[in-house]
Amino acid sequence: MSRSVVSPSWREKAFWIFVRSLRFGFSSIRKQTIKRLYVLAGLVGVLAVPAVQAAMQVILYQDLSNYSYSDGGEFSAVPDAALLSVNPTLAGYASATADLTAANPYFQTFCIEIAEEFTPGSTYNVTINDKALYNGGQFPSGDPITFGTAWLYSQFAAGTLSGYNYAYGSGRTASAGDLQQAIWYLQGETSLVNGGADGTAFYNAAASALGGAINNAANGAYGVVALNLWVPNEDGSNGAAAQDQLMVVPEPSAVSFGLLLLLPLGMYKVRALFRKRTV
Repeated sequence: MSRSVVSPSWREKAFWIFVRSLRFGFSSIRKQTIKRLYVLAGLVGVLAVPAVQAAMQVILYQDLSNYSYSDGGEFSAVPDAALLSVNPTLAGYASATADLTAANPYFQTFCIEIAEEFTPGSTYNVTINDKALYNGGQFPSGDPITFGTAWLYSQFAAGTLSGYNYAYGSGRTASAGDLQQAIWYLQGETSLVNGGADGTAFYNAAASALGGAINNAANGAYGVVALNLWVPNEDGSNGAAAQDQLMVVPEPSAVSFGLLLLLPLGMYKVRALFRKRTV
């Protein structure tokens, strides 16, 4: 019976190119070897790039009877596959603030701009940032998410924000109005009390937790990012700006740093293995 021969994949070929280059040691790497390393790095990059590089989109919904207050949040955000890939398990959200098992997975969000708007049920392009854009003429410098906003939204998303009524209905809409007011205040958008909403209690909770850092730029703290929304043009490119929203994404873990620390050891082991194979 004949035995079939399986041709190596391009990944395997790339791996053995890399292994052979290590025979010469890092102290005597030649130009050709360097080129091979660049090629390998490029291949690794291709494998590591997630689907978020594709155009990301979201649809927002508002429900004044169950969770939305006036013209503010909460809003229900339904991400497309590309946006969902940023947080595929919706980590950081509780069952009261997200549902991955729904026919159209969603998470609850709040806006961070007053002057911008969106139309419920419409589809918007998304770019991920650590700040709101355009609002108040601040483009391109933007308006950074504050520590206070990031802390409050992360607590809300986790279902652990003290004093927040998560039961759908008038109680939740009232809590949503108060939290939205606190977020807007922390973003420098409006006063702490306005239009029947009072964000004082939530603001005070953030101030107690964060102290003097409450108004500092969060820079991704608590995994909270801004979804910059854009009206899609006919060709799919970003058009006019729409109202930016919040989302929780997984924070960088120690695993990534551990892999980097182990990389030199891994290279040494591969070199040793190659020497054994060639003796």
